[in-house]
Amino acid sequence: MRIKINRFKNIHDGTIGKLTITDDGKRLFECFTLEPAGADTTERGKDRRIPAGRYQMEWYASPSQKRMCPLLYSELVPKERYILIHPGNFPKDTAGCILVGDGYNAAGVSNSVRTYNSFFKICTGKHIEFIEITNEEGI
Repeated sequence: MRIKINRFKNIHDGTIGKLTITDDGKRLFECFTLEPAGADTTERGKDRRIPAGRYQMEWYASPSQKRMCPLLYSELVPKERYILIHPGNFPKDTAGCILVGDGYNAAGVSNSVRTYNSFFKICTGKHIEFIEITNEEGI
């Protein structure tokens, strides 16, 4: 399985994207994402989004989220930065991470817990080849 996040819209203090999960070219799941505002950075503690690119993923037992969450990492973004995909609705909830929801508006994403639970159910026990993040022009 592959996960792609295409960032397409800036909102106040955040970036909206569309997450798509595919397996052998078949679309299995779609939702919206919310990340911190740009510009992209590899530095820790900045509450900014990670750079566009390909990331590996492993499951991480998050103490703050009290659940298993995907942890993204690459050669440029170490595991120790703790970039997770988790529930949350507003830019203040991101802490540098990626939030999921079934809709979006100028304030953030909606129905995040329900969307995360659907995402988790699809991904659990599956091999995720990679997570690719792209930025549309101007984002």
